[in-house]
Amino acid sequence: MDNTTNNTKLTAVYAAIGHLLMHMFAAFYFVIVLAIEDAWGYSYNELLNLWFLGSLLVGLGALPAGWLSDRWSRSGMIAVMFVGLGISSILCGFSSNKLMLFFSLSLLGLFCAIYHPAGISWVVNTSKETGKALGVNNIFGGVGIGLGAFFAGALIQLINWQSAFIIPGILSLITGVFLINHIRSGQISIVNITSEKFSKNPSKDQMLKIAIIMLISIACLSFVYQILQTSLPKVIDIRLANNLDLTTSEIGFIVAAIYIVSGLMNYIGGVLADRYSEKSVYIAGIIGQGCLLLFIISLSNVWLIVFSLMIVAFNSSILPAENLLLAKYSPEKYQSLVYGIKFIVSFSIGPIALLMISHSFEISGDFEYLYMIFGFVMIALFIIVLSLPSQQVKSGTAG
Repeated sequence: MDNTTNNTKLTAVYAAIGHLLMHMFAAFYFVIVLAIEDAWGYSYNELLNLWFLGSLLVGLGALPAGWLSDRWSRSGMIAVMFVGLGISSILCGFSSNKLMLFFSLSLLGLFCAIYHPAGISWVVNTSKETGKALGVNNIFGGVGIGLGAFFAGALIQLINWQSAFIIPGILSLITGVFLINHIRSGQISIVNITSEKFSKNPSKDQMLKIAIIMLISIACLSFVYQILQTSLPKVIDIRLANNLDLTTSEIGFIVAAIYIVSGLMNYIGGVLADRYSEKSVYIAGIIGQGCLLLFIISLSNVWLIVFSLMIVAFNSSILPAENLLLAKYSPEKYQSLVYGIKFIVSFSIGPIALLMISHSFEISGDFEYLYMIFGFVMIALFIIVLSLPSQQVKSGTAG
């Protein structure tokens, strides 16, 4: 085979595994930190802040990762990600003090930054029904968050917190070796594949308005995503652990169930985005999140879990619509860079959200005011996004 031959099914498999592992590595520390808190005797706030630079690099690293993906190779960057995540996670597991754990977590965040700019454009340019393909791919992202919590809880209970880093790291390294072999054998192209599906662009007078609205929307949705992902294990611990007699591993299992079940909504969201207006799908998910955030402000029963699941489901289901909107308005040769800009905004929110969560917990010992604020923010966002152009640029179906 020459270096432009590509097995689309094999590409989809690696893109899905990459999305799963990236979110798994970006999320499992929020469960592992509960065990380290007991083992090392440091406060939750102090240990949580060790992820500050890592979460910052998940965002800041997206822009250079997108640039390299456009200029060099999307498949090559995903291979780099697998290997880098594996090494970084293993280093986290061997950390014996806060400084080493801080360095290893920061390195982990840097390699996490690669997936979205490289992987999403990889899927967009190698799929036929793009919304459905993005939906399926996004399911694996949600499953990755859930599996991160599940495996972290299980490995902590069965072995220790170190194994919760080391074993997933080994799995990522092995996956990277397999992808490199498939690239070298010519089954997956090292050269970027281009698609004609998104060749049309909006008029110049619309582009600035669309860009501003989308950036505001991405930022607000990212705040909700980061706040809930980070605070959910702790809020369940605070409000339900005593009443339901929950252990750390059981909290991990609950968080896993929430993200795995809600992650399935990505497929439904992708199908809806292919069939209906992306804008309609997008705004429905936004208002749903806003209303439900207001419901969970002070819940301390099982409805907290139910409504949290629904919020995450709404957040997940509109991702295919969001990525389709971006693809339709982005020149193909800059697509990874545009996704890089999206995710530098999206994941750069992480450190800010982390500080807000830490400060909220320090002040009140809970997160109810944070949930209330962002409930109203999402309702305001719903009104803003309504002003997006209703007539979207249509694209053909890839052959």
